[in-house]
Amino acid sequence: MSASHPPANDRFREYSGELNLLLWAVWNPIGSDLPLSEYERYVPTLWRMLEDDSSIDAIAAELTRICQEAMEIEASTNGSTAETLKRWWSWRFEYPEQLTAEAE
Repeated sequence: MSASHPPANDRFREYSGELNLLLWAVWNPIGSDLPLSEYERYVPTLWRMLEDDSSIDAIAAELTRICQEAMEIEASTNGSTAETLKRWWSWRFEYPEQLTAEAE
């Protein structure tokens, strides 16, 4: 990790809310007027997957598993949500490092 990023725990505390908001805004398999905190229990697992550079397919499979096992519903947005989460992670954590490396 570059010096431009805080330690992993601090980074989670600082940015996990963004991931939670993405789940609520993009995934939202329940699809009704829910509080913003509805999906925050899934953030740590998805965060670890993103941090470990899991594939879009693996993340989509986890979202599908959550829908089936925890919510007992089907969601049509698992694949597109996984793509969005990967893009967010890249934009939030990888792209700034690329810019820093290019500037040096």
